[in-house]
Amino acid sequence: MALEDTKVVAEIKSVRELNLYLSSGWTLILSYIKHYSDGQEPRFIVAWQKESEPIIPEILDSWELKEIDTQKYR
Repeated sequence: MALEDTKVVAEIKSVRELNLYLSSGWTLILSYIKHYSDGQEPRFIVAWQKESEPIIPEILDSWELKEIDTQKYR
C-alpha cells in the first residue's frame, strides 16, 4: 500500500512491541536509533493502512512482564 493510505501511525520502542503490532496487521514504515548521551534505543514507526478500525495490541510494561515471569516459576 502507498504511504498516502495511512490512517494512523504509532511509535514503538521495542522489538517485542513491534512484533505485536505487525502481527495485528500494522505496517512498518520507518526504523531509526534514538541516541542519548549514555546509550541508544531503537524506534519503529508503524502505520495502520486498512479500512477497518486500527487494532491496538495490549502491551505489558517491563514490571508486569517481570511479575508474570516470577509467577510462572512458583
